[in-house]
Amino acid sequence: MLNLVHNPVGAFLPGDQGSLEKDYKRELLLRHGIVFDRLYTIANMPISRFLEHLERTGNVQRYMDLLVASFNPRAAGGVMCRTYLSVGWDGTLYDCDFNQMLDLPADHGAPRTLGALLASGGALPRRVVTDRHCFGCTAGAGSSCAGAVAG
Repeated sequence: MLNLVHNPVGAFLPGDQGSLEKDYKRELLLRHGIVFDRLYTIANMPISRFLEHLERTGNVQRYMDLLVASFNPRAAGGVMCRTYLSVGWDGTLYDCDFNQMLDLPADHGAPRTLGALLASGGALPRRVVTDRHCFGCTAGAGSSCAGAVAG
């Protein structure tokens, strides 16, 4: 199985995942004889190197405005942080990989470590820790490790 990821270069949201998949399949087969199974579209998160790029080019506010204006409640309902956790090397729990990169551990009633979670019997009552980067996962069709979350 071969899956590809499309992550647009720059301060843009990815295009429609289904349409892009059809275009990529056609063009990669025609030009290079490449056949693949799925294409996943992923939005750029305003953190780390991409945030530094936005700052250098003076596009932080423009990109954040785009993400906020493109908020999709359907995408928000399907984001990974609602059902998955990231675990740090030291066992610290995070609501997502991006929160882990930003050192924003799970909070609001959640156990702080995997050990504490397992000792509690696996119950994880919590409110997800959010920040401005979360608009990246909820804009347009949404974004997750498996691509768009809302059609």
